[in-house]
Amino acid sequence: MLVDEVMPEYDFFERHETIIAAPRDAVRDALDKWTPASSFLWRWLLRLRGLGRPQGTLRQWAESNGFLCLAETEDEVVYGQSGRFWALDERGSLASPKSVEEFRAFDDPASAAAVMNFLTQAVGPRRTRLYTETRVRALSHGSRRRFRLYWLLIRPFSGLLRRAMLNDIKNAALKINTSASIRKETVP
Repeated sequence: MLVDEVMPEYDFFERHETIIAAPRDAVRDALDKWTPASSFLWRWLLRLRGLGRPQGTLRQWAESNGFLCLAETEDEVVYGQSGRFWALDERGSLASPKSVEEFRAFDDPASAAAVMNFLTQAVGPRRTRLYTETRVRALSHGSRRRFRLYWLLIRPFSGLLRRAMLNDIKNAALKINTSASIRKETVP
């Protein structure tokens, strides 16, 4: 996985996955088109954290919040961000790297580096595993301690967001797959 190349060592992680009865291309299409604003839970929790109303696709939202696409293939995409995620002014405390090299070189001991990936894997002719993982590497003992406290508070909500997102993408992929099947059946 690309995420292993980008961040092989980490202090904190969270994984979620689902199996979808649709081909990998339909799942990737649904992932690429998914919008955080389409989820009540995403809208509510982001507003609660003071991060405003999400705009655009997941990629557009991530990039507008300083996440950088660090690596991508047709099966996987990896985003990264660095900073003090636990700060009250989270947005103002993020480093928002402009390049992969800048992300890799970031070494502020008062901060942490985080990556999140989305991976689609065919597990059968018409079945796909959609997987997301978040990894965080603290850049000092002090930042590890601060992030641990933050993670205790935020992790349950992060998990809710991820599961809601996976469910929405699953439903969208099933619709895409059903529409494609109907088109194939009606074309002479």
